[in-house]
Amino acid sequence: MRLLLTFFIVSVLGPSLYGQVDTAAQRPFVRGGYYDKPFMTRLGRTAIGGYIEAVWKFERVQGLTEEISFEARRFNIFTHSVIADRIRVASELEFEHGTEEIKLEFAFIDFELHPSMSFRGGILLSPLGKFNLAHDSPLNQLTERPVVSTQIIPTALSEAGLGFYGSLFPSIESRITYEAYFVNGFHDGVLTLNNRTSIPDGRAAFEEDNNTHPSFVGRVAYSPWVETELGLSIHTGPYNRYEVEGMEIDTRRDISITAVDWEYRYGDIEFLGEYARAWIDVPTSLRGLFAENQQGMYAQAAYHFARGFFSGMARSKLTAVLRYEAVDFDGDIEGDAVQQLTVGLNFRPVEDTVFKFGYHYHWAWSRVNVIEKSAGLRFSVASYF
Repeated sequence: MRLLLTFFIVSVLGPSLYGQVDTAAQRPFVRGGYYDKPFMTRLGRTAIGGYIEAVWKFERVQGLTEEISFEARRFNIFTHSVIADRIRVASELEFEHGTEEIKLEFAFIDFELHPSMSFRGGILLSPLGKFNLAHDSPLNQLTERPVVSTQIIPTALSEAGLGFYGSLFPSIESRITYEAYFVNGFHDGVLTLNNRTSIPDGRAAFEEDNNTHPSFVGRVAYSPWVETELGLSIHTGPYNRYEVEGMEIDTRRDISITAVDWEYRYGDIEFLGEYARAWIDVPTSLRGLFAENQQGMYAQAAYHFARGFFSGMARSKLTAVLRYEAVDFDGDIEGDAVQQLTVGLNFRPVEDTVFKFGYHYHWAWSRVNVIEKSAGLRFSVASYF
């Protein structure tokens, strides 16, 4: 009876009644996510922050130098405002390559209904895999984002929608988080904009849904203790326009993406990764030419060492990183796939600023299974401000 009473208090009534004993309640909802960013400046009830990233690239393909260049990759500004005790507004504005691309990455209103449930509406970062929720450059250990998290997910996936999120606490150490939203979903650019199945080209505009039928996206994550988390997410719904004023003009075609993400930390060692699989309804006339299923994964290990080794920098550290990734762009043929191995070494004078150096070796197979090999170096600097 006492066990049932304890479960009811911590999972339903939440941490506000259970007090400081519940260590799970003190963790950020998503490590590196919306409410786990360093806001450096406050103007009234609004906190302002952001991050900057600059990159140097050297690339060789089949033994020939293809690219040596500098890139002013990103300058992002985010805000967080507490309107009232239960109401918050958050946003992030992204400038890529100077002002070549300006994008409102997210802008939403949160209204807390209960310690275990809040309403969220606006432009959302879809909870499809954890990397889409926590992909800031100063946070990540390598310069380039994983291929599966840009070509299958694809990060950064922002969508207009609304829904609910919250946390439950089965025990003092463990936690379950959830997010569930209805969003506009993808459009038929998945097939029409790149002469192949390309999920990133189907990201929908914010103003309207092309088929007036919302898609669903959601994620559930279980953390048995602070150092470990396992997440499961799904995004599903139609991507083509199949009705006009109630009249059917085409067969409804859906796209569904599922993802599993994991994270484990033990002292100075951390392991994380993600697997995603996509199913795309392709018109009969295009089957065999356009992929109907795609999948990919990455697994990454990092080791932090030499903490405070450098004179005058007590918070500094070095990090060694290793990442393996593989993506299959068409599960029904032998080719159309990539694999990549990346090793890196980072220096952080403080936690919010990082200098990254990495080397990657890349294998790419064409649709006729011809392999092309490439290698490259990356040096980048990124910092929150």
